[in-house]
Amino acid sequence: MIRFQAGHRTALVCLLLALAVLAVYWPVRHYDFIDYDDDNYVFDNSAVRAGWSWGGIEWAFVDRQAVNWHPLTWLSHMTDCQWFGLNPGAHHLINVLFHCANSVLLLLLLNTLTGAFWRSAFVAAVFALHPLRVESVAWISERKDVLSGCCFMLTLWMYVLYAQARRASGPDRIRGRRGIFYTLSVFFFLLGLLSKPMVVTIPLVLLLLDCWPLQRLTFFKPNEPLPSGAGSISPEPCRSVFFEKWPYFLLSAVFGIITLWAQQNALPPQTLNLFPRVEGMVVAVFSYLEKLLWPRNLSFLYLRPEQFPPAQVLLALLVVSSISALAVLNLRRRTWLAVGWLWFLVMLLPVTVVILSRLFIADRYTYLSGIGFFLMVTWGIGDAAGALLSRRIRGVLATVSAAVILLICSVLTRQQLAYWQNTRTLMEHALKVDPNNHVARINLHIYLFELEHPDIRQPPPMANGAKSMR
Repeated sequence: MIRFQAGHRTALVCLLLALAVLAVYWPVRHYDFIDYDDDNYVFDNSAVRAGWSWGGIEWAFVDRQAVNWHPLTWLSHMTDCQWFGLNPGAHHLINVLFHCANSVLLLLLLNTLTGAFWRSAFVAAVFALHPLRVESVAWISERKDVLSGCCFMLTLWMYVLYAQARRASGPDRIRGRRGIFYTLSVFFFLLGLLSKPMVVTIPLVLLLLDCWPLQRLTFFKPNEPLPSGAGSISPEPCRSVFFEKWPYFLLSAVFGIITLWAQQNALPPQTLNLFPRVEGMVVAVFSYLEKLLWPRNLSFLYLRPEQFPPAQVLLALLVVSSISALAVLNLRRRTWLAVGWLWFLVMLLPVTVVILSRLFIADRYTYLSGIGFFLMVTWGIGDAAGALLSRRIRGVLATVSAAVILLICSVLTRQQLAYWQNTRTLMEHALKVDPNNHVARINLHIYLFELEHPDIRQPPPMANGAKSMR
C-alpha cells in the first residue's frame, strides 16, 4: 500500500512538473525564427528544409555545417521540417517537450539515486524553471541542448540501474538484466554525443556518482548513511569500477577529436600561456555561479572582454577556491558537496578550457552543468535545516521557501522568454544589456534592412539532398 501511494505521488509530481514547464513556455508557439544560427540550422538550410531524404541523411553524417558535427541534431531538425514545414511555433514546441521530458527524467533519476524524493523534486523543478534554461529551450538552434540533455538523463539512469543490478545476488531478474542496462547506457551516451559533443564529460560524472550516492567507490568512508530507500551499493574494487568505463572514455576521445576537427576553422589559436587561460576559466566559473544565483542581464551572447579587471579576477579566485576548499574539507561528512561541485566544474570543462573566440560564457552551457550546483545547494540547505530546526518547522519552511523560489524562477523565466519572440526583440535586449555588443548591433541592422527590403533576401531552392550545401 505504501509503495502504491509512493508511485502515485511520483506520477502526480511528474505531471505537475511537466505542466508547469508547458505553462511557462507556452507563448513560444507564436514565436518566430531567430536570424542568428536558425538560418544555418533550419530555414536557410536546403538539406534540412527538404525533410527526410537519403541525400539529407548522408549530408547529416558527413558535413560540418555550422562548424559542428552532430548528425542526430540535424536529423531532428529534418524531422520537424518533414512534419511541420517551416512553422517556427511547432519547432519551438518540440524543444519545450524535450525540456519537459528532461525535467521529469531528472526527478526520476535523482530519486532512484538518493531516495530523497522531495529534494530530488526541488532540484528537478529549479532545473525546469530557472531563467538560464530559456536560451536552450526557446532557441530552435539549441535543439542540440535539449536533445543531448535527454540522452544524458537516460545514460545516467541506465547506468544507475546497471550499478544497482550488480549488487543483486542469485538468479535475480534485475541482476540478469544488468548487461542490458549497461548496453543501453553506452547506447544513449553515443546518441548524446551524436546530438552535442559537450556530453563527452559523462564518464567523469559516472565516476562521481560511483562515489556518491552509489558508494561503489569509497576512498573515504562517509560518517552518515544515505536516506532510506537510496540506491547505495556495496563498495567494489576500484580497478573494476574504472575498467567498466572504458567504452565511455573511448567514445569521449573519438568524439573529442571529431569535434576539434569540425571546429578547427572556427576556434581561435589556443594560447599556451597558463596564467591568462586559468584567469579566464576562473572568471567564467564565477560568472556562471553568479547567474545561477542571480539571473539578471541575461543575453544570447556575452562577448569576451579584452582583459578582465583585477578586482573581478581576485573575487572570482576567492569564491571558487573557497567552495573548492569547503568541498575538500567535507569529503567525509558531506560527500554530496564535492560531487555536486565537481559535477558543475567537470561539465563546464569543454567550454572553459577551450577559448571560444568572441564568446566568453553562454546560458546554454549551464543546461546540464547547473544540475550539479542545484544538487549541492539543495542538499546543503537540507543538511543545515536538519541540524538547526525541528522536523515540523523544517517541513513548513521548506515548502514555503520552495514555492517562493519556484514562483520567482517562473516569473523571471517568462520575462526572459519574451525577449526571444523574434530577432528584433532579442537583439534589442542584448544591446540593452551591453550597448557595445557589436554582433547584436550588426544583426539588428541587417534584420531591419531586410524587413524594409523583403526582395533582397531570397530563400534557397528546396533540395532533396546535401550536395547543394557543399
